[in-house]
Amino acid sequence: MYKIILDIHIWTSILFVVISLVLTFRVTRGYIIKKEKYGKTCIYLENSFILLLYLGLILGFVLYFFLEPANKYVVHSMADVNRILALRFWSIEHFSVMLFALILAQIGKIFTAKSISHRFKFKYAMIYYDWATLVTLVSLGFFLMNR
Repeated sequence: MYKIILDIHIWTSILFVVISLVLTFRVTRGYIIKKEKYGKTCIYLENSFILLLYLGLILGFVLYFFLEPANKYVVHSMADVNRILALRFWSIEHFSVMLFALILAQIGKIFTAKSISHRFKFKYAMIYYDWATLVTLVSLGFFLMNR
């Protein structure tokens, strides 16, 4: 069961990265080209972006708190967590960064939904979704460098 949920979490993350890069490109291009409209494609992409973040959060909770075979890591204090780099990454850094990206994306969704002008929709989407994507990719980069 753990392996299946982990694979779904990984594929969700890969799909998130692809959609986030497409969304980042689309909203940045839409902001630069002033005559473009914030249409159904952008709304679909931003909804998929946020949905995948929520799905990743739920799957991560299930993996970490219910299915994690990391019972081999006996953690008695925060000092033990900091000693084990992989455990620290997954328990603190990964969770914090992904939660921050989710909060940024949700704020961006609120601002884009409330905006009347297409220009402001692109502006808010560019600011919040691009930052959420950047934060996620930087976190991924740190993980890959420290493997």
